[in-house]
Amino acid sequence: MVVFAVVYESGRVTENAIELRLDHAKRYPCCDGTYVAGGEYELDGAGPATADSVIVRVYFGSAPTRSMRKQAQLALNRLQLPAPR
Repeated sequence: MVVFAVVYESGRVTENAIELRLDHAKRYPCCDGTYVAGGEYELDGAGPATADSVIVRVYFGSAPTRSMRKQAQLALNRLQLPAPR
C-alpha cells in the first residue's frame, strides 16, 4: 500500500475541506494508464484554512481486504497537512 499526498497552489475559496476518510474516496481502476491491481483511491479538497489544495491517493498492490483498508485509514489519520502560511 502507498499513501501519496500532494499539496499545491493556493486553495480555492469554493473548494470544500478535504476529508481524510477512505470510505469517501473516489475509486479508479488504474492511474495514468498504468495497471494497479488494487486500484487507486483519491481524496481531494482544501487543506487547513483553505490555504492550499490537496490531493491524497492510496494505491493497493492487490484487491484491498478489510484489514488493508483499516491500515490505509490509520495512515490517513496520521497524515499531517501543513499549517496555513
